[in-house]
Amino acid sequence: MTARTRTHLRTIALVGAAVLIALAWIAPGYSRAQVDTEPLPDVAPPVGTVNCFDYYTFGSVQVNVTPDVTGAVSGIPINFVGTISNDNPYPIVDGAIFVKIFRFSKDASEQSVNGPDVVDQFFVREGIALPPHSSFPIAFSWDIPSYAMTGEYQLATFFTTSKKYNLLGLSFTDDIVGNTANFTVSGERDDGVWFDKNGTAVAGEQYHFAAFTPDVDATAAIPVIATIQNTTGREARVPVSWKLYNWDAGRLENLISESQDTAIIPAGGATAVAYTVRDTQYPVYLLVGTLQWGNTQSVINIRMARDGVERTRINFPSVMTFPLQSGVPNTIFSCLHNIGLNSVPNGRLELKLLDDSGKTIHEYVYSGEVTSAMMGVADAFTPSRSYNVVNLDARLYEGDALVDEAYLTYDCNEIDPATCRADGQGGFFDAFGSGNNLFTIIGLLLAALVVLAVGGWIVRGSRSHEERSTIPGMPQYPEKLDQQQLPRQ
Repeated sequence: MTARTRTHLRTIALVGAAVLIALAWIAPGYSRAQVDTEPLPDVAPPVGTVNCFDYYTFGSVQVNVTPDVTGAVSGIPINFVGTISNDNPYPIVDGAIFVKIFRFSKDASEQSVNGPDVVDQFFVREGIALPPHSSFPIAFSWDIPSYAMTGEYQLATFFTTSKKYNLLGLSFTDDIVGNTANFTVSGERDDGVWFDKNGTAVAGEQYHFAAFTPDVDATAAIPVIATIQNTTGREARVPVSWKLYNWDAGRLENLISESQDTAIIPAGGATAVAYTVRDTQYPVYLLVGTLQWGNTQSVINIRMARDGVERTRINFPSVMTFPLQSGVPNTIFSCLHNIGLNSVPNGRLELKLLDDSGKTIHEYVYSGEVTSAMMGVADAFTPSRSYNVVNLDARLYEGDALVDEAYLTYDCNEIDPATCRADGQGGFFDAFGSGNNLFTIIGLLLAALVVLAVGGWIVRGSRSHEERSTIPGMPQYPEKLDQQQLPRQ
């Protein structure tokens, strides 16, 4: 057997063993998909709840940015730089920065009840992890449309976790915003086409964008009227899209329905467009209307609440300290509330803290009334070992029906590698997790050893055979011969 063949056999043996070990190593990753979706068995409810705002602080994350120029020109990007800071004593994971671009109206009375016009809104960063009491630089840009009207503009920032829990501003409103940065735009246009907020009505009543969410009938169809203004000297034909969401537009899963329309607005005039909300299963809806004119857009966010429809909701589940340290007390907590105006008697919130293999570290269940006022639950525990990676699984039920859930991953390497604990890494066998059969793991490892042993036996046998076939005085041929040395036929 040649040296090359021996090398190939050795490589095959090593690769085979590596594949078997890898299969054993990654097997725990599939256990998450098999987590039971049924409620946990009944447990006695706790003595009481806690004050949500002892743990959750609205406005505790700040996104302070300033534009690189105070006076921008249409058709070019404007850059924003600054810092994002976490004032909480615990880390933030799965964070996202959402922004709105406002254009101020010259009508002060309109702005007081409706806020400025929204010309754009979008996420600028996702998957953000912030250590406790930390601050980091942030930078992003907005491409100013060439059709943008000359005027005063403002960027407003919002911050959420899981794209659903608000820590800075309320993204479904135009008046409860986070940090802001003002700038001016000088363009070639003083006219345009946009939604006139003054001409918006819900269920026959004028809608105010900077006011409380209006209540509407629990089951009736809800007509929504919006007005499009055209101050140009030409008729405008613009596409209009409608998207109806449950609660807010942060997550795609909240989208209920969408439709497209075309509006024709006479020069210097206005046209009404309509949408009817027919869905009745949720207590709160957000209807987002967007029109396109040139390369600009105008956006309206219309929120409404169905009277008498109840549904509970999780608000910001978290762990108080991370990484988890062996023998050091910790706390898991969450806020929750009923979106409707009444109380729901059969609420059930399950909080599970899991390791990276799906094994339960700690769990807590609250069973009882869920009020319309924000309430909180918290449970202290002391881990028996340290963990650098944990998952927080929160599930909220009304009776046996799952109505809301959240899944958050805390990883010290993502949050702050300097905090990773040497005693939290876990040994080789810890990586297999508790959800895998011990005999399967041992069998895979033994199979890997057998592959290595067989590979070694083949190589040793080939060497022995080569030694026995070598006759003294007989020349040994090389593996490759120069073609010029071959005898001619």
